[in-house]
Amino acid sequence: MDEWASKIDENTRFLYGEMPSNPGQAFFDLEKVAELAHRHGIPMIVDATVASPALLRPLAHGADIVVQSVTKSLTTSGFGIGGAVIARKNLPSTIDNDGMKADFGMYIKALPNRDNGPNLSPMNCILSLNDIRTLRSKMDLMSRNTMAVAKFLEQHKHIEGVDYLGLESHPLHELASKYLVLVDSEFDDIYNKKVNRYGHLMSLRVNGGAQATRDVFDAFQRIFRATDLGRIKTVATIPAISTHSQQGEEGRIEAGIPSNLIRLCVGAEHPDDVIKDLNQALSVLDGKKIKSTSPEFSAGGASSAILTR
Repeated sequence: MDEWASKIDENTRFLYGEMPSNPGQAFFDLEKVAELAHRHGIPMIVDATVASPALLRPLAHGADIVVQSVTKSLTTSGFGIGGAVIARKNLPSTIDNDGMKADFGMYIKALPNRDNGPNLSPMNCILSLNDIRTLRSKMDLMSRNTMAVAKFLEQHKHIEGVDYLGLESHPLHELASKYLVLVDSEFDDIYNKKVNRYGHLMSLRVNGGAQATRDVFDAFQRIFRATDLGRIKTVATIPAISTHSQQGEEGRIEAGIPSNLIRLCVGAEHPDDVIKDLNQALSVLDGKKIKSTSPEFSAGGASSAILTR
């Protein structure tokens, strides 16, 4: 909290956080950070794409604005493209704009969006709305699948580490458990109590550095290799050579994204099928002389096969 507070000065317009973060699974105490923002008269903005409204509703914990990539999690087919902004009325803000503060959602719809045109096409709308109908059940299933995969990888001989908030070994597990709850699970005929679900996104770090990681990645057969996430099918990417390739080595070190990290977004397939594919892909390292992971975050020899968005 002291670090959050130290960043605020007279020019700060809002506080912003991603919960959980992609791909590092960062998490913070939203209620405390939102309270800090409000003490300074500024809004709290949360990107809750990975959790989706099925697992986290930030407005209920003090946030003022929520942004969602509708393309991910909400539109699990991967066919629709869109985004969403959800805002409470009467925002705290140091900006002198009464209309914006009174109703931020209507303000951006009537003014910036009208003039700039970032509105969904009818086809994207229908694809997204169709997928959203089953969001809660899919996030429940994919979260349970991800937990099974994470527990398998945590014990694998070729895995240096697993980042998943659902694992009790994760340093932020207890904090995440305060917020990540399957919505209305206490009224569900199956659960009849509040149950934690930690989402579909996790990451694994492969023993042996960048080249060993690329060897495993290239050996996937069932797992789809792409930079998207939140799909009904399991998707993997290596952020150092795809989503974060332009961030630079220094930026990736600061963000905690080493070259041996594979981001894995587990879908709705049977988890045994995903585990089987992971196991056979990791078996390519059997018999190889695996060097210790380099402290450098270089993508190694994989630069000629850069993945693009």
